[in-house]
Amino acid sequence: MSVILQVFYSAFSSVLLSLAIPNEIYSFGCPVFTLFALTPFYYAITKAKDFRFAFLAGFIQTFFTHIFSSFWLAYFKDFALFTLGASAIGTGVIGGVIGTVLYLPYNSKNKQNQLFNFSLHQKLFQTRSFKIIYFASIYTLYEWVKSTGYLGYPWGTISSTLYKWSLITQLASITGTYGLTFLFSLLNALIAEKLFEDKRYLSVQNNFYYMLTAKFTLCLFAVSLIYGLYQHDKKRIPQKYLTTIMVQQNSDPWKEKRDHDSIIRSQNLTLNKIEELRKEGKKADFVVWSEGCLKTAFPNGKGLYSVYPPSKPLTDFISEIKLPLLVGGKYIRNAEKAEICNAALMFDEYSNLRGYYGKNHLVPFAEALPGRESEAVRNFLKSKLKISAGWTPGDLYVFFDIKGKWNKDRILPPAKYIDLSKSYSEQTYEENKAPLIRISTPICFDDAFPDIMSPLFNYGSELFVNITDDSWSLKKSSEIQHFVIASFASIEYRTTMLRSSNSGYTTVISPTGQILADSPLFEEYALAFDVPVYEREITFFARFGNWLPHLILFFLAIYCLIEYFSFEENDYIPSARKIKKGRKKSRRKNSKNKK
Repeated sequence: MSVILQVFYSAFSSVLLSLAIPNEIYSFGCPVFTLFALTPFYYAITKAKDFRFAFLAGFIQTFFTHIFSSFWLAYFKDFALFTLGASAIGTGVIGGVIGTVLYLPYNSKNKQNQLFNFSLHQKLFQTRSFKIIYFASIYTLYEWVKSTGYLGYPWGTISSTLYKWSLITQLASITGTYGLTFLFSLLNALIAEKLFEDKRYLSVQNNFYYMLTAKFTLCLFAVSLIYGLYQHDKKRIPQKYLTTIMVQQNSDPWKEKRDHDSIIRSQNLTLNKIEELRKEGKKADFVVWSEGCLKTAFPNGKGLYSVYPPSKPLTDFISEIKLPLLVGGKYIRNAEKAEICNAALMFDEYSNLRGYYGKNHLVPFAEALPGRESEAVRNFLKSKLKISAGWTPGDLYVFFDIKGKWNKDRILPPAKYIDLSKSYSEQTYEENKAPLIRISTPICFDDAFPDIMSPLFNYGSELFVNITDDSWSLKKSSEIQHFVIASFASIEYRTTMLRSSNSGYTTVISPTGQILADSPLFEEYALAFDVPVYEREITFFARFGNWLPHLILFFLAIYCLIEYFSFEENDYIPSARKIKKGRKKSRRKNSKNKK
């Protein structure tokens, strides 16, 4: 294949995949494209001339998928072009390396000679079945590598295209999102093998194994759909409810130098919604404002917000509504070292700051800057580059217990609550005591990383409360992409999640990933909803995490060892061409000796 055609097929694959991901044309994505988005890329890899061309194909496909689907990163404040450009190049390099790994079976077949035809390598690793499964496995590994760790960016993935197909996405509670990647990569490779097959080189045995792989793939899809149907229709009875007001004030805290207007809007939206609930005979239990609402850092900000905003100080407002408030702000962990966390601040109904959770997974090279611990580096960033010195990641998993309501229709026996802090004579038995609901508060794209969400769930979280600010992106696709990725956490842990976003997408997500309530994008809005809290369910994924990529790594290591030793053995087995050339040299030498 010529370089031009290889570039075309790789770029075309990135266009198809980008159309499948939530975008400005298809708000929640178009999963139909996912069925064949990787097919051109598979063909480009199989027809690559050598490892350099395979690297090029992998780089182009992943680079342009990132550019097309995450173009809104170009609006990321001071780091806009760097965030988009550097992340695209980094993703492309990872994709290029994966491209070379994908090419291994196609490179090795040219290195085998007739004396090696009956080895395990030739019998197994050159079959169409192996190449199909190998492609799906390595592409799954690519998505895991690029989505994990400090530089992790779990956007632009196969799973993010599948929100509309809720039956198939239920598989995430077993395999995580990478089970979906493997399944659809397998289907793409299967289609590509059939679409681009060269009948001159087909054998009866190869066709047999191809059909076996096709049946295996169909069985996987069938089992996944049956499991999805079971989970989707499974009757789940909420144990508790938390009537929550989620405020979407639709402001950009990056542009506003002061938080006066943002606080006033949030207060008004909250009061209006409380009044609406009162007219309906309901009472709220909890109020959530989005990430980045408060600009003055705590604990120093306590004095300021007792008199600010002048028209209605924040502490007076909280005491007036008599409801616990979760709000995004800043918290100074160590003033001397300038350790400031992007925080979720929890105030009780008496306006006391009860605790904070610091965002754990920071945006690399934007929120988290290498060397920011040094005062010299911080001064250079502020004075020379005119940018902030970044945040300090949180170092604790923090939980808050909020009073909620029992589900009156729950099927549970009567219960007594005995307070051991009181004497026997003072003890009262309250059968209808308000239950406590343990919440965790992942910030922004904390909710996209299992290494953050798993501890939150395993430490007892009954409800995920995410606060985020995506208003800077200015694009609907950014808001929906984040929501879709966050929804998989609800499925993986079968736990309700509510998301309070600055400008959208503010939603309540069920344990099956479905939208229970939502707000319009880029509008001032307050959403009130009786958030259902279910009995905790320990899923296979919650217990074992991302086991699938680790399993693939294990088998890849075995395959690479076999490849290495097979190449080494070939070095000692002369090819037919070398034997013929050696015979000619021997004849010439003998003829000279006779003369």
